[in-house]
Amino acid sequence: MNKSFILLFALVIVSNWVKAQTSAGSMMVGGGIEFRSVSREGGSLNDGSSFTFSPSFGYFITDNLAVGTSLTLGSERTGTGDAKTVTTSFGVGPFVRYYKFTSNESLAIFGQAGISIGSGKTDPAFGGVSRNNFLAFSVFPGAAYFFNEHWAAELSITGFLISTTDPNTSNNDDKTTRVEFGLSSLSPSLGFRYHF
Repeated sequence: MNKSFILLFALVIVSNWVKAQTSAGSMMVGGGIEFRSVSREGGSLNDGSSFTFSPSFGYFITDNLAVGTSLTLGSERTGTGDAKTVTTSFGVGPFVRYYKFTSNESLAIFGQAGISIGSGKTDPAFGGVSRNNFLAFSVFPGAAYFFNEHWAAELSITGFLISTTDPNTSNNDDKTTRVEFGLSSLSPSLGFRYHF
């Protein structure tokens, strides 16, 4: 029998006896890292890459209810050679998350709501540097499976998002507002969170 299968089976069995760390006074850390790259044969102004790092920290103010903050640091490069544009961004915001455990104490459904405020700058290959800012409010559902008292795997899906973006703060006529609502299982987000 495969050793990894035995280890996974043992973790699932043991996790049923371990109470997850969502009690008042507990904390959690998590976040995400994303890297994307587009390259076309022969080079193109559309070639590029992006990197985003988004850590988060939460504190349980009562059993199963956490408040916290999340950061977002991003960098994007498009174009090649002298025709390269660089965009950087920074965002921060509070969130609140509530867990509701199922009959299996290792599996919980959660809902999270948060606000993100951020700014950034775009340094194009040609032209001057422009500054931008954004404000977003989101609500999304998810599920968490606690392997033990510290580690949980999470699966969340897009819920509700409303955001306002000003791509150039020196121009008054370019703000955009976007509203999204969807429960698509075709674009889920998978991650891990550490509870202590």
